[in-house]
Amino acid sequence: MRKRNKNKPNHTGRNPTSRFARLDHRLLKSPAYRALSVAARALLVELTMLDNGDNNGSLYLSIRDGAGRLGMADLTAVRSAFDELQELGFIEMTEDASFHVKAAEKSRARCWRLTWLAGPGRKGPSMAFMERQPQPGTKAHKRMERGLRTLKAYRKDRDSSRLPVLDSDTEE
Repeated sequence: MRKRNKNKPNHTGRNPTSRFARLDHRLLKSPAYRALSVAARALLVELTMLDNGDNNGSLYLSIRDGAGRLGMADLTAVRSAFDELQELGFIEMTEDASFHVKAAEKSRARCWRLTWLAGPGRKGPSMAFMERQPQPGTKAHKRMERGLRTLKAYRKDRDSSRLPVLDSDTEE
């Protein structure tokens, strides 16, 4: 009997040993993404890791668990990261935290939906982050402007072949 290579896709075209978190370039190049703090970007990756393709809209993550996943002790900073992600349209709360339920039949953590992926009942992505930007004069707006300026300079250098490494296989 021959052993099947675990890294090869099965008959359905899926790889049973590995999953990945998809962050599309539209998302990564958006002004809203450029405005996110480092903590909010890291939290976005953690929320994306919770998605299995069928559970968007049922991604349960509390502030305390989010802090643990990020290795942070400051719950206020994690709460701010959740607020940033909501404000800039990357996530939507589908169910608020419920601490009045004493039985374990219902989760007490907040439930989230990633806006760039299909939601419950195959509800299409809203892509809300594509239409949002931070308020002018805020730290987030300054971060966004710096990030967009840097991306523009990179593209300009790449297109004029002025990158420090010309034989690289990496692309934007």
